[in-house]
Amino acid sequence: MSEMRRTFVLIGLFAALLVGCENKTPVGPGTVTVTQTTSSTTTIPTTTTSIAPATRALLTASPNPATVGQQVHVDGSGSMALPGRSLISYAWNFGDGTMKTGVTSQHDYDAPGTYTIVLTVTDDAGQKATGSLPVMVGGTAATASTPVTAGSLGLSF
Repeated sequence: MSEMRRTFVLIGLFAALLVGCENKTPVGPGTVTVTQTTSSTTTIPTTTTSIAPATRALLTASPNPATVGQQVHVDGSGSMALPGRSLISYAWNFGDGTMKTGVTSQHDYDAPGTYTIVLTVTDDAGQKATGSLPVMVGGTAATASTPVTAGSLGLSF
């Protein structure tokens, strides 16, 4: 990020140095400090403004990795809205064409692969945030098997 500096001079009164963000509004959590310095005897206080944290979509998936046919449980309860707002919608995309809603959900995959689970949350002011998490699905689900005995293999002792 480059820094923009401008000096304004009013003859006989003061000179000020302003540091800006290239005419863009600061975004994200943190603090913006604006300081004015004068060459006169007038004192101008420093102004500090906090930027509210953005709405965030946070998700977990378990188990990860999973096997084909195994339920993968997802949880978006760690997601957060801006202060004074509430999350009203949780939309899940499981990366295989399956869409579901709710703070939590579950899904099983029919084929091995790496799928990207996407959670989109919406707050009561219509602000959206998206988070994603890859889940690896491998192998096949455990199946019932027929016991192998020495006799079934043609062996005798």
